[in-house]
Amino acid sequence: MRRPTPRRWLQGCAGLAAITMVLAGCSSGSDTTGTDTTESTEGTETTETTGGEGAEPSGGSFSSQLGEPSFLAPTSQCYESECAQVLNTIYTGLLSIDPETQEQVLGVAESIDSPDGLVWTVKLKEGWTFHNGEPIDADSYIRGWNYAAYGPNATQTGFFFSPVEGYDDMQGEKPKAKELSGVKKVDDLTIEITLGEPFSQWPLSMSYTPPFAPMAKECLDDLKKCQDQPIGNGPYQIVGEWKHNDNITVERYEDYAGEEVANADEIVFKIYGDLATAFRDWQAGNIDITVPDPSQYKQAEALAGDRLVRVDSGAFAYTGFPLYMEEFQDVRIRQALSLAIDRETIDEKVYFGTRTPATDVIAPFVPGSRTDACEFCRYDPEEAKRLYDEAGGIPGDKITIWFNNDGGHELFMEAVANGWRNDLGLDYEFETQPFTPYLATLEKGEVTGPYRLGWGPDYPSPENYLDPVYGEGSTNYGQWSGPAHDKFLDLIEQGDAQSTVEDGIPFYQQAADVVLEEMVVIPMFFSETTIVYSENVDNVIYSPIGDIKLAQVTVN
Repeated sequence: MRRPTPRRWLQGCAGLAAITMVLAGCSSGSDTTGTDTTESTEGTETTETTGGEGAEPSGGSFSSQLGEPSFLAPTSQCYESECAQVLNTIYTGLLSIDPETQEQVLGVAESIDSPDGLVWTVKLKEGWTFHNGEPIDADSYIRGWNYAAYGPNATQTGFFFSPVEGYDDMQGEKPKAKELSGVKKVDDLTIEITLGEPFSQWPLSMSYTPPFAPMAKECLDDLKKCQDQPIGNGPYQIVGEWKHNDNITVERYEDYAGEEVANADEIVFKIYGDLATAFRDWQAGNIDITVPDPSQYKQAEALAGDRLVRVDSGAFAYTGFPLYMEEFQDVRIRQALSLAIDRETIDEKVYFGTRTPATDVIAPFVPGSRTDACEFCRYDPEEAKRLYDEAGGIPGDKITIWFNNDGGHELFMEAVANGWRNDLGLDYEFETQPFTPYLATLEKGEVTGPYRLGWGPDYPSPENYLDPVYGEGSTNYGQWSGPAHDKFLDLIEQGDAQSTVEDGIPFYQQAADVVLEEMVVIPMFFSETTIVYSENVDNVIYSPIGDIKLAQVTVN
C-alpha cells in the first residue's frame, strides 16, 4: 500500500532565498571535535560522535534572523523551516546525518537496528531529561508519535508514521485506534517499530527531528502553552514565550545530557518579514547573522568580506503547473514553457552566479542525482515556439503567474515572465501573496497559472525529493494523476522496498525520469545559500540537512 506523502514542507518565509538558513548544502566544517566511533547496522552505517570533551562554552549572546514560524510545538505542526530552525536548538533528535559522509550520527539513540528493514529496534541512551526534569524514555517518544499519527489531531507531520503498522487505523473521521499498533515499548529505553512493508529509508526519515522528537507529558497536557513555550531536551531551552513577529529567545541548558557544547549563553531569533530589512539591520549592527536579499548580494560581498559564507544548498526551485486546468494538460505546452527560460542568464543577472540551473529534480548533493536527466531544461526558444504553436498555444496568449511576495522572488519571476513574452508571445499578470496564505491557496487548488515553489530535504535521499513533492499527498499541489502518476508511485514503492538506500537509487531515478518526461514541474535552480555574519560572532558553520549549527557559533 502506498504511504501518504506530506502535506507540505515549507521552504522558509522566503522560499528559495533560504531566509531562515535551514536548507541543505555542503558544510564548511566538521560538526564535532574529537574522535568518532563507527557501529554497523543492517543496511546502514551509524557514527556516534564523542567530541566536545573538555571544551568550554564561549558565553555571550548573539542574534540570528528568522521568519515568523507557523508553529513551535514538535511532533505535531512543525513542518517548515522557521520552526525547525528554533526546534533544532532546543531539541536533540534520535540521530542526525553527517553532511559529508552521509553516515547516521547517533543523538539520543544508542542504536537503531533492523535485520530485515521491516522491524526496527531503537535503544535510547540513559540519563536524558526534558528541560522540565521529566525523563526521556520510551514512553516520551511513543506518546509524541501517537499524538502526531492520530488523524483527528490533523498534524502536519503525522504522515511520517504512515509506514508504521496501524497508521491507517488511526485515520478518518472515526479512527479504529488511537495508538500505532506497530510501535511497542520493550522496556524503558527500548522501542520496537514494525513497518507495514520493508523501508530502507526509515532511519533516514527518523533523522528529521521535529516529528520524531519526544514529547514531555507536561507539553501533551497543555499543547496551547507548549506551542509558545515548547519543552525540549536539547542544548538550549526557550526563555519566556514566543513573542510573535518580534523574537524568540533561547538560553543554554546547563544540564544537557549530550556531547555537543552549546557555545553562546543566549541566542535571540529576530523575526523579519523580508530579507532586505534584515540585511539593512545587519549593516547597522542590529543583528549578527542573516541572509541578504538577492538584490543585495553584491553589496553583501563588498561589505562582509571574509564574514560571508556561501555554500551549496539542497534547495530546489521549480515552477509548478495547475494540471487541473485544461490550458496546461498538453505536455508540449509545459515543455515549451521550460525551453523558453534562460536559466543561465537569470543566474548571472538576478542571482549573481549563486544558482545552478537544474537538470534533474534531485539535488546534486544527494546520491542518485544526475547532470543530464532533463531533456527540456535547456534554453531553446525556437524549439519552445515550435512546440507551443504545435500544441495550439494557451487561449488568449495570456497567463497568470503566482508566487509569494515575501521572499525576494520578484526579479526572478519577472525574468521568467519576460522570456515567455519575448519567445512565445505570452502576455502575463502576477498574483502574489505572503507565504502562509499562498500555501493555503495552493492547497485549495485555487492557483490559475504557473506557480513558484521550492523544496528542501528532510533527509539526504532521492526518495525525499520525489514522493513528498509529486506523490499522493496534498504537496502534489498541481494535482498530478493518471497512468504516468501510477507508474511513478510504483517505482517509488519499488525503491522503498530495496534492502539498502543504494539499491533503491535506480528505481528513484526512473521515477524522476517520469516526472521529467511529463514535465510535471519546470526544474529551475539548485541554489547556494549566502550568509553574512557580524564581527560579534565566529565559527558560523552550515549543515546540508538542517541549518546553521547555531550551538557551535562562538561569541567574540
